[in-house]
Amino acid sequence: MPEDATATTDAVTQDAEWLTRAVYEMYDAYLTSDRARADSYIADDVTIWDTEHEPLVHGLSGLNQLRDSRPAGSVASVAGIDVTDPVVDVWGDVALVRHTFAVRFVDPAVAPERVRNTAVWQRRDGRWLVVHNHEDVLPE
Repeated sequence: MPEDATATTDAVTQDAEWLTRAVYEMYDAYLTSDRARADSYIADDVTIWDTEHEPLVHGLSGLNQLRDSRPAGSVASVAGIDVTDPVVDVWGDVALVRHTFAVRFVDPAVAPERVRNTAVWQRRDGRWLVVHNHEDVLPE
């Protein structure tokens, strides 16, 4: 393999590893109610299809309006989030990250919620940011 191809492959592998860690980091930020840390991975002009909100969410400000509309203490009802190994493809400054996750609740009578997630990331000014996110709840 030519030296340039090896360097490109190594860079793609490093990006994919970073993006995989970022997925876990974002859920950890959610569970610790660290909105600023979660937001550091999200572009200001992000679009989002949310599991509990039908219209397309536009921008980080729209996401924060959606978050603020949710019942207080909803994070406290979550015992944990179990993420599958993300599948990551990187094409230059664009990446596609797919995974599923299960939200476990503190109340054992509440069944875990299984969710499928696809995120488009873009490298901007040397930083990877989510520019579109799509989630949907899977049937029990």
